[in-house]
Amino acid sequence: MKVEWQEYLSVGVEEIDRQHKLLFEKYNAFFTAYHGGRGDEEVIRLFGFLEEYMATHFADEESLQKRVCFPDYQRHREKHLELTCKVAELKERLYNEGPDHNLVTSAGLLMTGWLIEHISVMDHAIARYVKASPIQDQHNT
Repeated sequence: MKVEWQEYLSVGVEEIDRQHKLLFEKYNAFFTAYHGGRGDEEVIRLFGFLEEYMATHFADEESLQKRVCFPDYQRHREKHLELTCKVAELKERLYNEGPDHNLVTSAGLLMTGWLIEHISVMDHAIARYVKASPIQDQHNT
């Protein structure tokens, strides 16, 4: 269930787009490791790295929203917290149960749905706001 970056997902804010692309890469590495039989430890390690990078990305994205006084910041942050909790639950299950087909499929559905829906709807709203902001050029380099 690999997911490839598509240009329509680009929000036009270079740092955010770069991080989104890396999230896709990290998710795909996790998925490939599982299906390539690279071992439970490697699959769990890659999922942990995906979780850590996601937290970094969310912090950066929320910092940008605060700097430009994004009006929907709180709702956006709540969505980030929801996913963070779901990913933490999946990681706990990975540690306790090991990566099996159902668990990896659940992780895949959650992550692909999130990546595509969240980026194309909520993150595009941030990008539109940033581009309309008088300090936009500071964030697009």
